[in-house]
Parts: sequence; structure tokens; C-alpha cells
Amino acid sequence: MHNREKSSCWVFAGLWVTILLTAVYWHFAGRDFSAFILLSDNNIEQVAFNEEVKVYPHDGYDGQFFYALALHPFERITATFNPPSENSLDRPFASGIRIDNPVLRTKRIGYPLLAWAANGFGQGGYLPFALVLINILGIGLAIGICFLLTMLFKAPSYYCLMPLAFIGTWICLFRDLSDHLGVAFGLLSLYFVVKKRFWAFALMGTAAMLTKETVIFILLGGAFSIGLSALRQKQYERIMLLSFPFLAYLGWSTFLGWHTPSDGTLLKHFDWPFAGIAQGYIKALPLPLFWLGTFVPIALISLEGLLELWKTRLRSLFQPVTLIFLFNLVFVLLLSKAIYEDPFSFARNMLPLQYAAMLLLIQQKQGVSWFTIVVSAGTATLFYFASILNL
Repeated sequence: MHNREKSSCWVFAGLWVTILLTAVYWHFAGRDFSAFILLSDNNIEQVAFNEEVKVYPHDGYDGQFFYALALHPFERITATFNPPSENSLDRPFASGIRIDNPVLRTKRIGYPLLAWAANGFGQGGYLPFALVLINILGIGLAIGICFLLTMLFKAPSYYCLMPLAFIGTWICLFRDLSDHLGVAFGLLSLYFVVKKRFWAFALMGTAAMLTKETVIFILLGGAFSIGLSALRQKQYERIMLLSFPFLAYLGWSTFLGWHTPSDGTLLKHFDWPFAGIAQGYIKALPLPLFWLGTFVPIALISLEGLLELWKTRLRSLFQPVTLIFLFNLVFVLLLSKAIYEDPFSFARNMLPLQYAAMLLLIQQKQGVSWFTIVVSAGTATLFYFASILNL
């Protein structure tokens, strides 16, 4: 039997470790929270841009677009839905920052909208700090939900700290990405659907989908598993609530993209299984160790999950966590170009699969092998120090 109060100390320990490591990185980044944004000088218009934010002479990263959205979220939404011209994809608007694909970026409005609110509803002047703080809290929330799930599966509670051993966790923190918040909301949705709290699932699932749409496979696994039972019992209200996050996202995407040019992001990235892995390794030849450092721990925990599933002879196939793992694995294999563009994209897009594999192992055998843990923690530690040395 768990001592819940004593076991919950692991959650606070994980949060403090995250804060400490973030503070060390911030110190070496010149004590400047805007260094997390990775804003590129290629995407700013100097005449309009007057923010005190660190700018880099290279391509930057996705965090710069979340920052731009958080500065003026409602203006961006309006401009995305009603583009002033066919060249609206390159227009900088009031912030002075161009967004490369307004439809794709604005669909992920949850993180920048929350950051805008945390920044005094756009009046605070501490937006870079607000973005980092929300990411830290997102990691803490994800660890907390993993803790609740370990309690539910009667597994040792310290496994809730496993996300700190994922390289993608630190990539998404040091590059101001929405993945932490999306995964945290997705895991909370999973917890609610397992506990059969359908209204809570509908609301939190919608928040997850509007933060990072790739968490759909976390939601879909839980909704499909519980939905089958609801369908057999003709509980149509529950089916509607289980469908609500997906319908809300479809409506939001349609609203934004109805009159706006888009690059067809999902369709253009469809490819044969594993094609992206080969392409990624060929393109990343100067950085083979980085690719291995991201690929090996992900492959280990995924293979361990598949092996454990095989041992059960698929008896738990339609359980929520099993479906979440399998759906994420299929996504990884089929949408290869979308997630293997570079080592950073690879590691961040693997986060839902790693969480799913971890939860599957915790549910099936109450633990992850120590070999997998050591390899994951070791590669994440190397990445952390490499990031600091690269500042």
C-alpha cells in the first residue's frame, strides 16, 4: 500500500530538479530568459521590432513563433483567419516578427495564450520569463500526473521522475516549445478518462489539442478504449464528450485555414515507415553521436514496451495505455518526415511515445528496466552539459 503523502515528495523533488537545472542553464545563458526563445534575425523586421530579446544570426527555432503569438495573440488570430494578401505568410504585424506558417502556429494557441495571460494580459513586460515558467510548470504537471498513474497502477511512485531522463524534455524547455504543456494536458486527459470523468476529459482534452495537436494519440487511445464500452452500452452522451476534443480541434483548424494559404503540413510529411530515420542519419552525418543519443534511449524503452506487450499475448490490447502506446508508435513510423527532420525535431516529437511506453511498462510490470533508465539519464545528462557548453 502506498503512503500517498510520502510518495508525493517525488513530484516536488522532480519540480525542484527542473528549477535548479533551468536556473543553471539561465545563468550560463547570460541570465537572460529571452535566450530560451532562439529568435532569428531572419524573422524580424528591425523597424517594427523593439523588444529587448536576444536575437541569433541563424534560423532560430519554433519557440520564436510562440513568442510572437504571445505578444499579440488576438491580432495574430484575426490576421491568420483574414489574411490581407496572398503574401500574408511573410507579414510581420505589430510585433515585428514574421511567422513562417500562420495556420500551423496559430492552431497551437494554448501555450502562447496562457503565456500572454501570465504576462499581465500582454502588459507585464516579462514574457520570456512567463514562457519558461509555464514550461517548468508543464513538466511539474506531467510528473504529477505520472505520479497519480503510478498510484493507479500500484507501481513505485519514483518512476514518475522518468520524464526528466528524456532528452526531448530539455530540448522543449531550452527552446520554448509547447510540447510540455500539450503532453501534460494530454496525460491529465488520460487520467480523467480512466477515472471516467468525461466532462473533465472533454475540457482538458480540448486544451491539449489546442496546445499541441500531436497529443491526439494520447487522447485517442483513451477515448477509443472507453468509447467502445460506452458504444456497447449505448451511452451516447459519453461518446459525444469523448469526441469533443477532436471536433473542437477540427473546428478551430477549419476556422483558421478556411481562407488562408497553408503548406499542408501533415499530408506533405507522410512517408513509408522508417524512411525518415535513414534520411535523418544521412543529413546529420556531422552529428552522429547526437542522433544516437536521441535514438537509442527511445528505441530501448519502445522495444521494452513491445516485449512486455508480447509477453501478455496482447491480452491488454484494448486498454487505454496500450492503445496510446500503439497509436503513438504507428504515428512515429508513418509520419516519418515530420519527425525526423533533424535531431531536435526527432527528440521533441518522440516525447509522447516515450511517455506512453513508460506508462505501459508501469502498468504491465510496475517498472522500467534499470538499463533503460541509465541509458536515458546518461544521454540526457550529456545533452544538458553539451547545451551549456554550446552557449
